[in-house]
Amino acid sequence: MTRIPFRSETSHDPPHRKPTMKYMLLIYSDEKSWTQEEWTQCTVDSTAVCHELAARGQFIAASPLHPVATAKSVRVRHGQRLITDGPFVETTEQLGGFYIIDVANLDEAIAIASRLPPAKKGTVEVRPIFKLDGLPSDQFELEPSDELPAKTKFMFLCYDDEAAWNNAGPEAHRAAMMEAVALTHQLDTQRQYITASPLHPVATATSVRIRHGQRIITDGPFAETREVLGGYYVIFAKDQTEAVEFAAKHSGARVGGVEVREIFKLPGLPAADDCEIVGQRDFANSREEIFRAIENGDRLARWWGPNGFSNTFEQFDFQPGGEWKFVMHGPNGQNYDNHSRFTSIAKPERVVINHLSAPNFTLTISLDETPSDATRVTWRMHFENRELRDKIAKFAVDANEQNFDRLAVELARGR
Repeated sequence: MTRIPFRSETSHDPPHRKPTMKYMLLIYSDEKSWTQEEWTQCTVDSTAVCHELAARGQFIAASPLHPVATAKSVRVRHGQRLITDGPFVETTEQLGGFYIIDVANLDEAIAIASRLPPAKKGTVEVRPIFKLDGLPSDQFELEPSDELPAKTKFMFLCYDDEAAWNNAGPEAHRAAMMEAVALTHQLDTQRQYITASPLHPVATATSVRIRHGQRIITDGPFAETREVLGGYYVIFAKDQTEAVEFAAKHSGARVGGVEVREIFKLPGLPAADDCEIVGQRDFANSREEIFRAIENGDRLARWWGPNGFSNTFEQFDFQPGGEWKFVMHGPNGQNYDNHSRFTSIAKPERVVINHLSAPNFTLTISLDETPSDATRVTWRMHFENRELRDKIAKFAVDANEQNFDRLAVELARGR
């Protein structure tokens, strides 16, 4: 997507929220510098950061990309498509993934970039995202299913020649932008659109590195090149060939180029939803072991709830549609009645619980296997609105971590 002059987005924020800005964090590092063990640990640590951001309502999306050797670069010159293997820009450090976050200002974005593990080996480039009117609604919640025509996610990295667009003039630039928007609507109609956006000019970029425990911040992009990253798409395609076909339709391919990268599916990443509180922890136990600590009422009563609480189960019908009624006894001597219903159970992968008593929310407990043979337990609480979510988050974020601590004790105990 082509470059657009910088402007603030804050006037578009809902009145109940403080003004925020969306940023893309581009993760650059030398692919060859990572061992498999280091990469696996990096994904674990990075996913944990994602869940912290989600709990604060700052997470939108994140994903690693398949290796740069799998990329296809698309240019269109004089009506002819030029497709080459490999990345659009050859650099010593390659783009390995991205984050999209929603924070108050650049300082917060830099602070988050500094916490990401790849900043110690490579560079995290921070770019503000431009809000372009006319784009379809983001579809981050879409996952491959039988109902969708395509099931593989691809990212288009749209590289611009900023000088060429300046020379072409504002009318040509505006027309190219409208072409890009039209392509997003074509994809949306075909149910293959996830998100797209231009980025603010490369002059607004900030690069973050961590070396020997010290943070190094420089103005400007990671790589000084004539053609710079001006925007992105995330789409579904049947395969790379179809993805390349779409990339060739992008107006920016006539001036710059579009790099097509498949998105790596990483289990356990949080969903982008400002009505959710999400917690996550990796356990050395198998999914089956953890599931047994959930489905057994006596065991569940021992670890359910934050520190200092105990439980008396009055009804525990662990099946879809089954009722769960119990009293939580607080450390202050106060009792709390709870009434829930199990809406979905998929052993040993998932349990969905509708908390019927106030505050009402839906809790999804997911158990996912990780590349390091651990089990990632994801705790997702979905509320009716952001206001309720923010009210409960003041104590629930810490309480959920305590719940994980108590689960760990129960798993060590065994039966």
